[in-house]
Parts: sequence; structure tokens; C-alpha cells
Amino acid sequence: MVITSNENLFKTARRNMLLGQLIPNQINDSRILNAMSGIPREQFLPERLQSRAYSDETIYIDDRRILFSPRIFARLLLLAELNENDFVLDVKSGSGYSAAVMAGMAKAVVALESDSVLCEKAQQSLIDAEIDNVAVLNQDPDKGFASQSPFDIIFIEGIIEHIPEALLSQLAENGRLICIVSENQSRTAHATKFVKCNGNLTHSVSFDLDLSGCRRDLSYKRFIFETVY
Repeated sequence: MVITSNENLFKTARRNMLLGQLIPNQINDSRILNAMSGIPREQFLPERLQSRAYSDETIYIDDRRILFSPRIFARLLLLAELNENDFVLDVKSGSGYSAAVMAGMAKAVVALESDSVLCEKAQQSLIDAEIDNVAVLNQDPDKGFASQSPFDIIFIEGIIEHIPEALLSQLAENGRLICIVSENQSRTAHATKFVKCNGNLTHSVSFDLDLSGCRRDLSYKRFIFETVY
């Protein structure tokens, strides 16, 4: 197989992502590093955005979906504490990148995406990456996927103002729900982990995101952020 110059550039960028963004920010879990180093992030982006695939920024895939920066995504994976037997629900999966990474750390992933075009692109990207333990479904993410619940991990993409009750009800005992929450008009968002224990939910905040100066679309409750504390 002939490796093109672009492939070499992306391979180098992926390695630099680990060495320059993840490891210096205390992302030392070998399973996360291996999973993220094994997925060609650029293949889950439109061609116009591929040059920014490994930059330390959150990327708008379109006017409805974002892809977290590598270090933010890795910190959320740390919160999830994924293991190889986990059944994962990826909510608002967008490009399918997060689902692809989690598929390398878990037993299986169900990814929900309401945008049919994004859903189709995610399916093709997963096929191209030879990932066969992810099912991408074109349906309302806020409703979850009750027929296949409960889920050990529920991972909500983007930033939300509240968590739909339907998702909380589909969390397994000892399951973890990972999301980033921001109240309406707040300049701060919170990376939050919910855990179900004996039927009860507890939550904790891991880190904050500064949203000041970032544009918002409140009708869809999605944000872009720049600074992490």
C-alpha cells in the first residue's frame, strides 16, 4: 500500500496531538491514548476542515454540530471511565468520531443523530475506518434508544442546558452519563458526570469551560468555547 504525503502529514499531526495536547494535560490513560491515536480524526470531518483535524480547538462541523478539541474530548473520556464490557449510547453523534474512539474502548456503541446527512456520512466514515461495533441511527437523540437500554455509558455531544429525562431513565445501575452543561446565557459551562447507584443519581463537576465571547444558537443549545480552567 502506497502512503500519500497527506497521510504522512496527518499521521504526524495525530502523534503531535498526543505529545503536545493530551499527555501534557495529564491524559495518561493508555487506553485513551491508544484509541485516539488509532482513529484518523480527519476522516470524520468535511474536506474543508480536515487541515484543522488535530488543532487544539473545537470545530463546527456545520451549523448544528461541533467536534470537541482533542484535549476536551480526552478529559471527558477520563470522566466516563470506559471499560471493555461497556454498552455506550452516543447522543448527537455528529460526525461519528467520538463513537469511533469509544468503540475501541467499549463492547459496543449506539450513536444517535437526527441529521440524516450527518448520519449517512458518519456511517460511511465508520465503514472506511473498519469499525464494526457501532450502530448509527437517524432518530431524535433526546429520546435515547429505550429498546436497547440500559446503557453503561451515555455520552452527550455538544453543550446542553438540561438533560432529557428519557436519557436518565436509560442509564444502567452504576452507569455514567457524561455531558457539558450550561445554564441559559451563562458564560461558564460545566463538564459533569452523573452516576446511577441503587437507583439514585448523583453528579459531580470535573472542570469548567469559559464561554465568554463565544457565539450561541440558543434555539439549538449549542456553543463553542475557547478557554479551559
